[in-house]
Amino acid sequence: MAHRDTASDLHAVLDTFADLDDGSGPVAARSLPVERLAGGLINDTYALGRGFVVQRLHRIFLPEVNLDIAALVPHLRAAGVPVPTLLRARDGKPYVHVDDVHSPHHGTWRILTRLPGATRDRLDHPRQAEAAGAMVGRFHAALLSVAHRFAFVRPGAHDTPAHMASLAHAMAQLRGHRLWPAVAPLADELLARWAVFGPVPDLPARIIHGDLKVSNLLWDGDAVCGVIDLDTMAHSSLDIELGDALRSWCNATAEDAPEPSFDAAVFAAAMGGYLGAAGTWITRAERHAIARGTLRICLELSARFLGDALRESYFGWDARRFASRGDHNLARGRNQLALARTVAEQMPALQTCLEG
Repeated sequence: MAHRDTASDLHAVLDTFADLDDGSGPVAARSLPVERLAGGLINDTYALGRGFVVQRLHRIFLPEVNLDIAALVPHLRAAGVPVPTLLRARDGKPYVHVDDVHSPHHGTWRILTRLPGATRDRLDHPRQAEAAGAMVGRFHAALLSVAHRFAFVRPGAHDTPAHMASLAHAMAQLRGHRLWPAVAPLADELLARWAVFGPVPDLPARIIHGDLKVSNLLWDGDAVCGVIDLDTMAHSSLDIELGDALRSWCNATAEDAPEPSFDAAVFAAAMGGYLGAAGTWITRAERHAIARGTLRICLELSARFLGDALRESYFGWDARRFASRGDHNLARGRNQLALARTVAEQMPALQTCLEG
């Protein structure tokens, strides 16, 4: 959606939703002020009054993802995990889909409750990591015994061998790309590191959040007061879930910075908070796999970014700082490979944090 959209542009969409309670009684959604929110790379997001958010989902998500969210949110809220609630459309569904490809409103729309709290891009202190870990432990525990069949799935989202094969294919097929000479030595090192990584562990499938970067948690000072962006919930393993979270939480720099550093103190605090809140259900094999899962996700993301650098394909990039999608993805690929090096160097210390 272009940035020229105004509140009146959304009236046709808002009229398809049932009245909302803004604290003073039911009101029509179109009667509330609308303001575009910046920061997201995927969905178009607007504040709707003070208590709601209206979103148009990116095409990577099918409308049915909202059925999964609507089914799982009550379990999370019942366990005291603060997450947004989906509001119903007039037809009873937790979303509205506009089929007309010629309409400016084409796509899937939804309205969610807006939680209090602020977002942050990185953690400033281990105590914040401990709070984040504790909230994620509560999130997982709340869904541990829930039997849910997902209406929307993303097959292969963390099929690391497939991502490595995709990078190797891009290197072979796109040798004429202007960035190939810069990508090649990084790809060689990356694929060599993956070759000695060892087998991917066979762990229990849990219901996970799927994208626990720092900005998907809401904060009140150093306390976590909410978990947002639930579109990526899925059945997967804890080494993937926590590996992805920890590579984000423990990286003291931005994802595209040239010299990342992995903070082992943040890792230890996060795992202390997580293991303390999760309870006794986590298996020894799962605990042992978390540090290696962090390394695995760093390598996987580097492979994806380097492949995208040659394909110029990643949909989110900063045109203010980089000349092209490829250049931004090259910076991301370098960052995650450098982060993988620091994780590998600290692996003995990280494993010690997980003993018990």
